Amino acid sequence: MTEARDIGDGIHLVPVPVADLPVGDTQVYVMESPGGVVLVDVGWNDDTSWAALQDGLAVAGLSVTDVEGVVVTHFHPDHVGLTGRIREASGCWVAMNEADFAYLEVMISDEDRSREEAELLRRAGAPETEIDAFLATVGTAPGRPDALPDRKLGPDEMIPLTGRSLRTVLTPGHTAGHACFLLEEHGVLFSGDHVLATTTPHVGEFDFPLPQRDALGEYLDSLRAVAALPVRRALPAHRQQIENLPGRVDELLAHHEQRLDDLYDAFGDEDLTLWEATARMRWYRPWDETPLHGKRMALAEGSAHIRQLIERGRVRRIPGTEPARFARVAAR
Repeated sequence: MTEARDIGDGIHLVPVPVADLPVGDTQVYVMESPGGVVLVDVGWNDDTSWAALQDGLAVAGLSVTDVEGVVVTHFHPDHVGLTGRIREASGCWVAMNEADFAYLEVMISDEDRSREEAELLRRAGAPETEIDAFLATVGTAPGRPDALPDRKLGPDEMIPLTGRSLRTVLTPGHTAGHACFLLEEHGVLFSGDHVLATTTPHVGEFDFPLPQRDALGEYLDSLRAVAALPVRRALPAHRQQIENLPGRVDELLAHHEQRLDDLYDAFGDEDLTLWEATARMRWYRPWDETPLHGKRMALAEGSAHIRQLIERGRVRRIPGTEPARFARVAAR
């Protein structure tokens, strides 16, 4: 984990550890504002993360009580988790795009949705043994927040800082309401999980067999939009900064185009369930060795890619099949 430090352009970086996730930590960015400081993302909700945030602020001569506001790139717990504790300590406002509010409300509720999620896995074509294993391991998600933001951000909304401002740039894809924040005076983009330096952000919804929104299509459009911004460097929520944003965007666009082509080819002349199609995609480890949590993440990615292939007229859903089956459309 990197150390809290000044990274130039009036920005202080505070790395907040995220237990059990490969990202290692969430990069919290701190900037002076008229009433104290504004934070971009905050890390997830546990005592270790809370202590790291306080220690990192202290390096800059600050306290949690100095926080005037928090802007959140999206609703995932490693970005929004600590907002409740910060607001309780400082009385700050917390803002995020409204498209993610409904997802966050579901996350912080105590409602047991395991049976509903099991049925979604069944609709994806998952074997009953996998569904039984899922039901046996369901538990409370770690690090989740315990409070909702109190401000909703729209496109191009300005966040006042001392002598400058942050512009909200909506970038749906990774989530429906993902937002980046542009420090225009310095050409700095806080890119959240929209653009990461060395990994490919997860794109897909846990709505099987097909999501209503074309998450991958939205993501590709959002990538092209940020590549056109006057950005000197991008500061992601995880790991190192990005010095060449258009170049990194080109890499991500090419990655997904290759995955779409590979998935189209993987169908061959067969019709496949979402589970079967996803199992044929390339992953970090063989499908049979992937833990169930990883398979659920993969299914979300697979459904997003199938949905985009359907949008492009390259794959079709076969009517009347249960679980749903898909087949490729012959190239003209």
